[in-house]
Amino acid sequence: MNNKIKFVIIGKGNIANTYISAIRNIENADVVAVLSRTKNTLKDYLELPSFQSLAEIDIDFDAVIICTPNGLHHVSAIEAAALGKHVLCEKPIDITLEAIDKMIASCNANKVKLAVVYQRRYSSDNPIVKKLIDENKLGKIFSVALSVKNYRDDGYYNSSPYRGTYKIDGGGPFIQQASHYIDLYYWYFGKPSKLISQMGTFVHDIEVEDHGAAICLHPSGMIGTITASTATKPGFPAKMEIYTDKGYLILENDIITQWDIDGLENPTAQESNKNTHTGAATAAVDDTTNHELVIQDFIEAIETGRDALVTGESARNATEIILDIYNNQF
Repeated sequence: MNNKIKFVIIGKGNIANTYISAIRNIENADVVAVLSRTKNTLKDYLELPSFQSLAEIDIDFDAVIICTPNGLHHVSAIEAAALGKHVLCEKPIDITLEAIDKMIASCNANKVKLAVVYQRRYSSDNPIVKKLIDENKLGKIFSVALSVKNYRDDGYYNSSPYRGTYKIDGGGPFIQQASHYIDLYYWYFGKPSKLISQMGTFVHDIEVEDHGAAICLHPSGMIGTITASTATKPGFPAKMEIYTDKGYLILENDIITQWDIDGLENPTAQESNKNTHTGAATAAVDDTTNHELVIQDFIEAIETGRDALVTGESARNATEIILDIYNNQF
């Protein structure tokens, strides 16, 4: 297929700029319009046609990229699917299982692709660790500690009225900042069979949590812990510690920084990616490499009929874990 896949961006926040920048680097993709209730202010693309609803778009397009707040994702996805347009959705897929299931059902019924942007699955050493786990080369994993300790200042939460709310955000750092890594946790280890959690609001004047932790028990007997925060100054690299009967490894910002597995050499010799997040106050994404990989995978799924790497069904699992964390506080 030689024609470009034509995208409409829904939403005009910082992340929409990331997708526009990424698509500029993809030969067989183009952004043809922006959908927003207010004036298009996306940098470098002010000339793009701007519409207030999908139904009024009078130019040809193939797919949408949903960049609206979390709890509104299903609205755009269902509308796009009804028009026969493929759907690429920002994380998390949505904030309730009911909304997610409606998105999946609508896309299936209209025979369009639904994919979700969990780009950390592509990032640095993460795919290598996934392969080692799938091939059982790390031994029996009995303990995993995931820590996503970010910091967001009051300006972040004051930047939009929906930030820090249950109704639209769906919660605090578990469903926002830690969602990427909870998806990785699921991708590596599957869903816990049982978990218990505790959280609170310690630093910010918001209705949702800004710090919390969960203990997860898996069918294999593995015990996992997940910590998520936007209260931990100044913000720290996301870290995952994996302990097995053969040793351990530690990932920081998607890079293996420590490795000691009996009989197995560290398969990576990669320098740290300077463009990875540090967990500090900004939520901006400067490096679009992984977003480009997600978009290219999505385009290939459209063109070949195969599933995208992160389907709606797959992304549903991360949200289900997060909702279980919220619903099982002691």
